Amino acid sequence: MNKENSLDTPPMTVLCVDDELNILKSMKRLLYKQNYQLLLAENGEKALQIIEKQKIHLIVSDMKMPGMSGAALLGKVSTLSPDTYRILLTGYSDMESTIEAINKGKIHRYLQKPWENQEIIDAIEEGLSNVKLKNENTRLQKLIKFQNAKLKELNQNLESKIQLKTKQIQLALKRNENNNQATQKVLYNLISINPNLSGSFANSVSVLAKNLAEKLELPKLEVANITFAALLCEIGLLGLDTAIYCKPFDELNFNQKQEYIDQTKTAQLILGPATHLQEVSDIITCQFENFNGSGPNQLFDSQIPIGAKILSVARDFWRYSLGRINSEKLDETEVRLTMKKFLGTRYDPKVLEILLNTPDIVSDEFIEKPIPSHALKAGMTLKCNIFNDAHILVLPEGHVFTNKTISKLLQFEKSQAAPLSLIVEDCPPVTPENGPETTS
Repeated sequence: MNKENSLDTPPMTVLCVDDELNILKSMKRLLYKQNYQLLLAENGEKALQIIEKQKIHLIVSDMKMPGMSGAALLGKVSTLSPDTYRILLTGYSDMESTIEAINKGKIHRYLQKPWENQEIIDAIEEGLSNVKLKNENTRLQKLIKFQNAKLKELNQNLESKIQLKTKQIQLALKRNENNNQATQKVLYNLISINPNLSGSFANSVSVLAKNLAEKLELPKLEVANITFAALLCEIGLLGLDTAIYCKPFDELNFNQKQEYIDQTKTAQLILGPATHLQEVSDIITCQFENFNGSGPNQLFDSQIPIGAKILSVARDFWRYSLGRINSEKLDETEVRLTMKKFLGTRYDPKVLEILLNTPDIVSDEFIEKPIPSHALKAGMTLKCNIFNDAHILVLPEGHVFTNKTISKLLQFEKSQAAPLSLIVEDCPPVTPENGPETTS
């Protein structure tokens, strides 16, 4: 047997039982080099005493012994220690008893006397391997049971969160069901007011999707549905842990990526009560289906709504641009080159080719552009917190810049590893009340 036990794992135990001491000595000489603990007993009673005190993985017993036969001993062992592998040594004259023991399921294997040394070594190794396999199977079943229980608990918690979110949104939908514009406003607000989502991203995807749909000369109502579906393309993220969608998609693990894609199921639940938005819901639900049928539901080209194909292109254009797929933000040329690699596989060729061949189809009017610190002017309002290299807050969002704070910020920037980029609101008109400070 290979010496595969680690220092932390005790060796397996083998018990040999025979009333003839010379046989036991022979067994000891034969097996002492093997990598398991060897115990000896000269009768069935002593063997049972040993088994009551410690774990025995495998027992080898002679058939003919005074007092208690080997078959009787192994029958008791099967009750006392059912996981112990049982081997019976028997002569030709004992075949009738052996067959009876086998038929009653009391032994796993028998060997005839006289035996070959290698034969009994191989039989013991095979038996111990079976015990190890059974123990490992038991361990894995317990682990699976434990993990399934944890997964069930996590799913129940997630389902409760989704149900709570869905209930809240459905109530909002019900109140506005008779007014389509009000419904659209409510749904969009759920995205735009969420601090972890982006109304500007939603608007940019919507405008690009509308432009693509119009280039394809789709009917006016279909263009409207596609435009609105693109505006709500991330509504399913409201039911997910923010940790899943607050970092680039490529940095997620397998399960997190699956949860991210499953946002479409949450979106379907949210939009379900609004029956007049069924076409919009279908577009959002199918937005991650691939043109070649390799998406999550493996839909074929003809089964995917044209709106979902358009949304897939418009959404990923801005995800690549804003570093949402990988941490690197790509310019328009780099985005087009990257997406072209998936022409005919992830993206519909006729939709993607419009993006690739129409230079002015993309509008960035909704994307907030950072400015360098030296471009700051008194009266500008900071829209995003500024942190130092140690992630300590330097200036909070909503801060209105003055000449004094701009000067201090420029001094602070010199101590940082990289120049600052800030997102600010437009400078309000200069009045005596809010005009810039004068420096002394």
